Amino acid sequence: MQEKLEVLSPDSTQVGRPCNLCAAPLAPGDEVVECPRCHKFHHADCWKAKGGCATTGCPQVAEAVVGEKPKGDGPPPPIPLWYFAVGGLVIVGLILLSVFWPKPPDPAMGRTKIVVMDVSFLEMHEALTPAVEEFNATSATTYIDLQLLPSVGLQQKLVVLIAAGDAPDIFGVEEDQFELLASQGSLLELGQTPEGEPIYGVQHPGRLAKLVIWGQTENPEIAREVLDFLLEHIPRVDLDKLRELQSQQNLPIFGF
Repeated sequence: MQEKLEVLSPDSTQVGRPCNLCAAPLAPGDEVVECPRCHKFHHADCWKAKGGCATTGCPQVAEAVVGEKPKGDGPPPPIPLWYFAVGGLVIVGLILLSVFWPKPPDPAMGRTKIVVMDVSFLEMHEALTPAVEEFNATSATTYIDLQLLPSVGLQQKLVVLIAAGDAPDIFGVEEDQFELLASQGSLLELGQTPEGEPIYGVQHPGRLAKLVIWGQTENPEIAREVLDFLLEHIPRVDLDKLRELQSQQNLPIFGF
């Protein structure tokens, strides 16, 4: 059903009646539109502005008498080609920047790097950190990347790195975890007992744990040398006393 545009004559019965939208009286000579559904009259401009009938619930929309479409209607203007050119240049620039941006100097400076991870506690930090710094300052072939972490943080990081096959060369591991890793063949054999049994770890001098070498280390011989260095410089404690305290408190000793 389409509406029709008409001009109100002086003798029309609609003269003086209110517009269905603006409620202003209709006057002779006004352009008006009668809704073909509910038969309510509107000023033509009101009909166009409303886009159809103003009666609540009336479904009639403007079909024949419509206003000009807003300038924003219709498809968007095409994107200029230079937008794409600039975007491409920006992407290429970012790639080149990431490739050629100066990287921080490698502290190993071409030396073989051995990563060591262990639990951080005061005595360990005070004794081992300066010893490693002196080692790195004097060694021409080997660099020790010492990472001392809180106990919980170390365990979480080791789980992730071991699962990814990217464990540190040397690390400290709790005795129960040591047994699991050794049984899985994940650790480097360090020697054998008099009975011919393989040895996969050595007692940590400073806590109830084992020091081990990752089985997939790329530099097993150098890792052994660094392990000997660590055993020499890690501060020693009374392990029997630690075991006694741990059994009494049922808590891990050291690490935080």
